[in-house]
Amino acid sequence: MENVILEHLKKIEKQLEMLNSKIENFLGFEELSEEELEELDEIEAEMERREKFPLE
Repeated sequence: MENVILEHLKKIEKQLEMLNSKIENFLGFEELSEEELEELDEIEAEMERREKFPLE
């Protein structure tokens, strides 16, 4: 059972990495506010440290 959960978590992690990449390549990315850019940077840093981040 633990292996199944671990595999699902790995898939989720890959999806988050893909989402992050798409956000960075989004055509409107340069139009984000300074606050929004800082929030994205913070989420990216948390992901790199493998910390949890809020989905709100």
